[in-house]
Amino acid sequence: MPIFSSSESDDFPASPKRLFGSEKPLHALLGGGKAADILLWRNKNLSAAILIGSTSYDLVDLNHLDPQAITIPESTFRWLFAKANRILLRFYDVSSGKDLKTFILAIAFLWILSGVGDYFSSLNLLYTGFVCLMTIPALYEQYQDQVDYLASRGNRDMKKLYKEIDSRILNKIPRGPVKEKKRF
Repeated sequence: MPIFSSSESDDFPASPKRLFGSEKPLHALLGGGKAADILLWRNKNLSAAILIGSTSYDLVDLNHLDPQAITIPESTFRWLFAKANRILLRFYDVSSGKDLKTFILAIAFLWILSGVGDYFSSLNLLYTGFVCLMTIPALYEQYQDQVDYLASRGNRDMKKLYKEIDSRILNKIPRGPVKEKKRF
């Protein structure tokens, strides 16, 4: 039995599940205002100018910045460290085996990232990310129904594949009893 077979029709559903789980328009999800207008190419001249300007910007100018001119408020650091602590706790949960699905996804993501890192420098990867940031929201807005349908279909297929792997392979791995930690 193929894992990816589906008894459902391949036609687009009348109301597909939204990719971001919200019924708000993409403009509102991006915060509205001028930044959302730029990312969604509502002002084509300004968006194109930003994209062209970032492409032609001479990165050597970054070496001429005055270090005294850059200051970051203490509240920003407190927020950043609180976020980092939450992320580290999540990493610990994943790495300790409490969330096997996320652990496998993390391994796959890091494997893909290492493959991408073999072919791109950090600067090229940063620029590619910026170009994606400037183009993907507009493309998603234009083809939202098709993307949402394909994303929900892919999500469903990946869940089927995970269940299949879980039942055939992962559940057969012997595990010892879990010992509880003593509390002082």
